[in-house]
Amino acid sequence: MTVQNVRSRATRAPAPTKSSKPAKPRGGIGLPQQIVLRLLVPVIILLCWFALSRAAQSGYFVPGPWESFRTAGTMFLSGDISKGFLGEATFTHFVPSVLRALAGLFLAIAIGVGVGVVLGISPVAHALFQPLVHLGRSLPSPALLGVFFLLFGIGDSPKIFLIAFSVVWPILFNTIDGVMSVGEIRSQAAAVYRIPARLVLTHIVLPGASPKIFAGIRTAMSMSLIIMIISELQKSDNGLGYLLVSTQRDFNYPGFFAVLIVLALLGVVMNFIFLQIERRVLAWHRGATAQND
Repeated sequence: MTVQNVRSRATRAPAPTKSSKPAKPRGGIGLPQQIVLRLLVPVIILLCWFALSRAAQSGYFVPGPWESFRTAGTMFLSGDISKGFLGEATFTHFVPSVLRALAGLFLAIAIGVGVGVVLGISPVAHALFQPLVHLGRSLPSPALLGVFFLLFGIGDSPKIFLIAFSVVWPILFNTIDGVMSVGEIRSQAAAVYRIPARLVLTHIVLPGASPKIFAGIRTAMSMSLIIMIISELQKSDNGLGYLLVSTQRDFNYPGFFAVLIVLALLGVVMNFIFLQIERRVLAWHRGATAQND
């Protein structure tokens, strides 16, 4: 065997081998077991709900699950194909609430990411505005509802601004932390190669901070639904929050629970859509971290 043959064998990359065994499910739990485990807790909750509704001597006015789901279908769905099988409550209360929550969330994303990038890049700006940021975060949002009504009047504006003010903080702090975690080495490398600041921002800073930014947006999204309900409890003539109060005042308990069911489904759907967007945008990050698992 010649020296040349030895070198060629040493430098030749090993051929990938295919495993005959199927990939082991993560955590050692198969798909059927995962489905059963995920359905177990909701089924137990429904059974407890049904048992509580049947306890007439307990003094609780709790409608049964079937009655509540049927009321939700009656309120938010219809048999009119011209309206997309949607009921009157969907157009009067559901759609305005969702639009307010999304408007406040998108406003919070724009402000949180923009200000967070500035404070994360500039140590001077971070030191200047850090006390103001912590002061704003410490203010309880429900207590500011009257202030926003006083500043912006009645209508959708105070509700949208209150949602944006309340949910901007996790986005802002995660953006600051994500930008700071990009690393001094990459910043120095960009300076050595004289990469323009615009390219550094779009190709190094934002991609490096995007996992933490998405984590902050996910937290803010669930908070936006809570603040949406709180903002609609006063000086509102529509919205899911207004519908909650009106059904409670009218002792319409099936309608009250129907709104709660719709809110729960709304949160699940929004979380599912956000996860799909996150997986598509951060596909590169999942691939990079999977190599280190």
